[in-house]
Amino acid sequence: MSLRETLYPKVEPIANAIVSFLKTQGITPNQLTLAGAALSLLTGVIYAKGYLFLGGIFLFVAGAADLLDGLLARTTGKMSSFGAYLDSVMDRYADFFVFAGLATHYIVEGKILLFLVMLGIILGSFVVSYSKARAENFIKDCGVGRFGRAERVLLLIAGSLITPLLPFVLWVLLVGTHVTAVQRILHTRKSLEQNPQG
Repeated sequence: MSLRETLYPKVEPIANAIVSFLKTQGITPNQLTLAGAALSLLTGVIYAKGYLFLGGIFLFVAGAADLLDGLLARTTGKMSSFGAYLDSVMDRYADFFVFAGLATHYIVEGKILLFLVMLGIILGSFVVSYSKARAENFIKDCGVGRFGRAERVLLLIAGSLITPLLPFVLWVLLVGTHVTAVQRILHTRKSLEQNPQG
C-alpha cells in the first residue's frame, strides 16, 4: 500500500471540506494542478534563497494541491485522461523546481557534496517516474518500491521543517530513489518473463 493510500483516510474529512470549498469557487481540477506546479516553482525559489523552513511550509501547500486535484476531479465529475496526463507532467516539473532550488542553495553555500547529492536525487526521481510510466506500457502495474513521489515529498517536508535533519534526509532520498528505480526495473523484467508479450 502506498503512502498516499495509507494517509488519505486520516485526512479525508479535511480534504473533502477543502474540495467542497474549491468547488463552490469554480476551481477546476486542471487549474488546481497548475496552481500546485506554480507553488512548487515558488518553493524552489524559496529554497534557493536559503529559507529552508519556509520552503517546507510552501512544499506542504503544493503537496496538498497535488493530493486534492484528483479528488476535485472525482467530486465534480471532471475526470479525464488529459487531466491525469497533465497532472503527471506537472509532477515532473514540480520535482525539478523543488530539487533544483535546493541544489542552487547548496552550490551558493559552497556545499559541493550536497549539491551533487541533489543532482543524484533529481536523476533518481525522474528514473523512478519514467521506469513506472514506461513499464506500464507492457505490464499492468509497476508501482513497487518505497520512494514514490508522495514519499519523497513527505520526507523533504519533514527534513525542511526540522532543518538539522535535512542533510540526512537528502542522503536517504538519494539512496531510496535509486533503489526504487532498480526495484521497478527488476519487477518489470520478472513480470515480462512470466507473461511474455509475444
